[in-house]
Amino acid sequence: MSAELKSEILTVRSLLSLTDLTIPIYQRPYKWKSDNISQLFQDLDVHQQQTAYRLGTVVFHREKEDKKHKNSLNIVDGQQRTLTLVLAIYAIIQERLAKLEREDLAEQLRSLKIKVDGFMQRQFFDSDISMRNLHQNFLEIKRIISRDQFSENHIDFLLNKC
Repeated sequence: MSAELKSEILTVRSLLSLTDLTIPIYQRPYKWKSDNISQLFQDLDVHQQQTAYRLGTVVFHREKEDKKHKNSLNIVDGQQRTLTLVLAIYAIIQERLAKLEREDLAEQLRSLKIKVDGFMQRQFFDSDISMRNLHQNFLEIKRIISRDQFSENHIDFLLNKC
């Protein structure tokens, strides 16, 4: 039996475009809080002039296809970051998509909307801690991205250089 290990660098846009991306039920609760959100967006702001910014590692496990799982791509490490990035893109789609001047960004977000919606519909969060933190962080992200200082360049950097 041979297992293929593959390593590659993905942009946030590429990560969130993956088909059948799932947080497995055995993962710990989502524990990031508003200070983690603030730090992430401060880092994005500080590093925005760089050609690329590494957000960290995400490890996947491909679930074999059966009747219950349709070839899921399980996130086994990097859940906190990935969920936060999904929240950020979801908030940007809700709050900023209709107002974007750059059509290339609008098109990228429109194509991600289907993937992000699908991802969120496939997830099940049994933990009250996860539900509370996801809700609070979504509100914090909406607040941050609604500021005038959060520009279309920030959105481009997040999607394509992180």
